[in-house]
Amino acid sequence: MSALTELTDPYLDQYTPVPPVGPGVCDVCHGAPRAGFARCRSCWEVMRQVSRPVSRVVPISLYETTAQLWTVLRYYKDGRTTGQRTRFTLQVAATLGRFLAGHQHCVAGLDEPPWDLLSTVPSTGGRLGMHPLRAAIRLLSPLLGDREADLLAPGPVRVDHNEADDRGFVVRAEVRGERVLLVDDTFTSGARVQSAASALQLAGASVVAVVVVGRVIKPSYNEETRQLWQQARSRRFTFDTCCMEPGSETEPRLDLGVP
Repeated sequence: MSALTELTDPYLDQYTPVPPVGPGVCDVCHGAPRAGFARCRSCWEVMRQVSRPVSRVVPISLYETTAQLWTVLRYYKDGRTTGQRTRFTLQVAATLGRFLAGHQHCVAGLDEPPWDLLSTVPSTGGRLGMHPLRAAIRLLSPLLGDREADLLAPGPVRVDHNEADDRGFVVRAEVRGERVLLVDDTFTSGARVQSAASALQLAGASVVAVVVVGRVIKPSYNEETRQLWQQARSRRFTFDTCCMEPGSETEPRLDLGVP
């Protein structure tokens, strides 16, 4: 754990705490629903498009597309140099490892082990070779055990923003009866993770949860989103709590002027 702490502590200001479900917080993705609703429009639309959606989505951090965390999550995959990709891959791996080590039972329940297999959501953009997120997770095998598995491949129907489909991914291994933790780097509308989760569950698996490193927030989208972002940024991020814990509001930031 000391290595994970050393790789993440210098960047704590890049992360924004995810609020627990409650008034003004989507009961699936922890984004901002319209006033008077429990679920945001994207989750409501996307989850209706697949047969077996998952309602347990656990973001580690919120982030804007202009923020440093966006840079990390973009360029660990597509960095211009090997050094940049390696540096950001280590940060992504350490972020996931530190979070899962501390909150696996918050995420997936009290069973031991909390999941049988861990699978990433594959790229739908024609990326060749092993996805960088799988490579990052493989660095964590001493901590998480040898449970990472290559379960999914892109399917015959293209998944897009707010467009999910049971056929967006195909299951490439026997998963009947397995408890699967699904992991992705970014959550925007949820179309990818819901399509992947539905494909796995239609094949007989149980998706215990989806963990995403970053949940995209666009404060200018509407007043509800602006308020959620402002409130989240007013709090200090810590790996000691997660959004699945009741009353997990963290301490105020010292730098309240930071956008």
